[in-house]
Amino acid sequence: MADEYRQRLTRNMDILTHGLEQIAHNYARHITLTEEDPETFGAGHYVLYPHGRTDRRFTVEERYIDTDWSDPDRLPASWTWKAQTRHQRSDGSHPWVTTNQGVVPSNSVQQLLGYAQKWAATVRASKLREGFFTHTRPGTGRDKPPHIEGPGLS
Repeated sequence: MADEYRQRLTRNMDILTHGLEQIAHNYARHITLTEEDPETFGAGHYVLYPHGRTDRRFTVEERYIDTDWSDPDRLPASWTWKAQTRHQRSDGSHPWVTTNQGVVPSNSVQQLLGYAQKWAATVRASKLREGFFTHTRPGTGRDKPPHIEGPGLS
């Protein structure tokens, strides 16, 4: 029974790792996947960041039963996830604020991947909108709206 349980946790951990890597690959023009250590300096064990931005992130942190991060044989029984943004305070600081979060048991790893994929798609859509509304005139470095041609539009 214990071996079957460990195999299931290992399989689910592998599904999560490969799934997050696939999401990072599918959205490679817009996001980066990093592995961090939340016990010492990171936001989670896995963190997705938008390219060129430091004001948003999606974090995944492993949760264990009957052990902690120092156990080399640890396997996550669940994960916590957070979608976070930075907000400027009146004192000038920019703390992380959680906009959405949850806990997903190991057997629901596909649900967690769905949350990560939705976050990545939102980042992509946001970056595409920003790109549409921000165009630079060649040689000037100045922004201008896109030129649209058509009857009565030139």
